[in-house]
Amino acid sequence: MNILFVCTGNVNRSPMAEALLRKFLSREGRKDVLVQSAGTHAFMGSPSPAEAIKVAEVAGVDLSRHRSRPLSRELVDWADRIVIMGPEHRDFIEMTFPDALGKVDEMAAFKPGGKSGDTMKDPQGQTAFFYRQYFGELTQAIQGFLAFLRNGKR
Repeated sequence: MNILFVCTGNVNRSPMAEALLRKFLSREGRKDVLVQSAGTHAFMGSPSPAEAIKVAEVAGVDLSRHRSRPLSRELVDWADRIVIMGPEHRDFIEMTFPDALGKVDEMAAFKPGGKSGDTMKDPQGQTAFFYRQYFGELTQAIQGFLAFLRNGKR
């Protein structure tokens, strides 16, 4: 199965989700799931901010080599599931790749108390405190998504 995480700039939310899911899959010894990330408005080659790299590092996740990339037809076709960080990403996919809407899942719906239409907050430009808070929420959502991958229900 191929999982594609999508956010806006592909420097915070989707790369963190990609790295976390890889870490959890590796712990379980799973090699049947491939993971990538992209952004609806990403510039090619931008690094993750220092705050994101530091927060991820504490959790044993390395974002130092991540470089952003825009969402493309090739990535959409590669993905079996496209996991978005907010409703605006669904809107972008609907306008740009309407045939891919059936592949879309919302990350926020997998966190405790999350529901369809919720947004995973973007810590861009915030202090390290907000990055830590966001990373904690994202970790819970990724664990919920991993449970969904295991047994097909939330």
